[in-house]
Amino acid sequence: MNPWGLMAALAAGHFAVPWALHQRLGLGLVVRARGGRGEVALTFDDGPDPETTPAVLAALEAEGVRATFFMLGEKLLRHPELAREVKARGHEVALHGHHHRHAWLKTPWGPIADLDRALEAYVRVFGEQPRFFRPPHGGWTEPFFFAVRARGLVPVQWNLEAGDWVPNKSPDDVAKKVLDRLTPGDIVVMHDAGPGGKKSPAALKSLLPELKARGFRPKPLGELRLVTGGPAEWRPRLFAPIEAAFARLYRVEPAFYGAHSILRLAPAALPVDAGPFKKGTPGVELHMDSERMRRAAEAGQLAAFRHAKASMKDLARALKERPHLKEAEVVFGTSLFHEILEPLGFQVAPLPPGYAKRVGYWMYLLHRAYGGRPLKHVEARLVYISRENLLERYG
Repeated sequence: MNPWGLMAALAAGHFAVPWALHQRLGLGLVVRARGGRGEVALTFDDGPDPETTPAVLAALEAEGVRATFFMLGEKLLRHPELAREVKARGHEVALHGHHHRHAWLKTPWGPIADLDRALEAYVRVFGEQPRFFRPPHGGWTEPFFFAVRARGLVPVQWNLEAGDWVPNKSPDDVAKKVLDRLTPGDIVVMHDAGPGGKKSPAALKSLLPELKARGFRPKPLGELRLVTGGPAEWRPRLFAPIEAAFARLYRVEPAFYGAHSILRLAPAALPVDAGPFKKGTPGVELHMDSERMRRAAEAGQLAAFRHAKASMKDLARALKERPHLKEAEVVFGTSLFHEILEPLGFQVAPLPPGYAKRVGYWMYLLHRAYGGRPLKHVEARLVYISRENLLERYG
C-alpha cells in the first residue's frame, strides 16, 4: 500500500468509522428513551463548576425537576463537595472523562488512559462506580468504545443539542430550540459549566414550566426505559431526511402543542370529490409525524389512539390561530388505518385506484421504515371532516 493509501486507511479507522457507526448511527450507545408517556432526559455536561452549577441546580429545584450531570474527573477532584451536593439533591451523576478533549485529538491509547483517570476520580469522590458515560464532544474511537464497555459503563449519546454554548444564542433562543424540536423520549444535552453553564440557568427558567405545561416529564436517565442504537433505530434515522425533504416540498408544518402531538398539516386542495365537498375545495391535509407516532405506539396501541385523539385539539387550535389556514373548508388525509379515525369524527371515501396505489405504497414504506409490522390487505382511503364539525368537536 502506498503512503497515501495507508494514511487514508488509518484516518478511516480513527475518524470516519467511529463517527459513522457511533456518532451518526448510535451503534451500541443509548440514543433515546421510550417516550410513550412523555418522558425526556435533561443532561448537563462539563461540571461541576462553583460559578455556574449552583444556578443550574436552583433552576431545576424551583420546578422540582431532576436531571443527569456528566462530570469531568479533574473537576470532581477540584470540587468534590459540590459534586456530592448535586447527588444529594436527587440528581444523577455520570462520567464525562477526565480532561475535556476530543478523542480524535489524542493518541490511540490516550482516551483510554483519560477514562481510567476519570473513573479513579469518580470512585474517590463518590465511593462507587458510575453507570453512564458520555465522552467530551460525543467523540469516539473504536478502541475507546470497547474500553468503555469493558469497564461496565453504559455509553450515552444525545439526540437534541440545546446549543447553550453557541455565542450568539440568548437563553430564550436556547429554550425555544428545545421546545420547537423536543420529541418524547429525547435526551437533551445542556451544560452546567463553561459558556453554556452561564446561559442555561436563565434558559431553564422559561423552559421547564413550559415543558410541564406541554405534558413532558423530565427524568434522570436511570429512571427511563432506554433504547440502544442498532438496526431497529437505523431505518428511521436514514429515512428522516427523505421525510424532511417531503415536508419542505409540500409545506408540511407541525401541529405540535404538547408531548402527545403526532399530527402535521399542510394547506392543500381536496384531491377528489368527498361527500358534499368537490375536488379542489380549499382544505388542510393531515400527515402523521412518523417518529412521534412510533414512540407513542411503544406504550401500546391504546396509548397511540389516545395521542391521536388528543392531537385533534391541537389541530383545531391550529385552524383557529394560523392565518394561512383560515380559508380551509375541509380537513382531509389519506390513511391505511382509517378505522382508527372514524371514531374521531372522520368520514371515509374511496380514492381512484392509481392514486390509492401510489399513496398506499408511500405510506407502507413509512410504516415499515418506522418499525411497523407487515400489513396485509390494506388499502389507502381518503378520510375527511368539515372544518365546522372539527371545531365543534375539538375547538
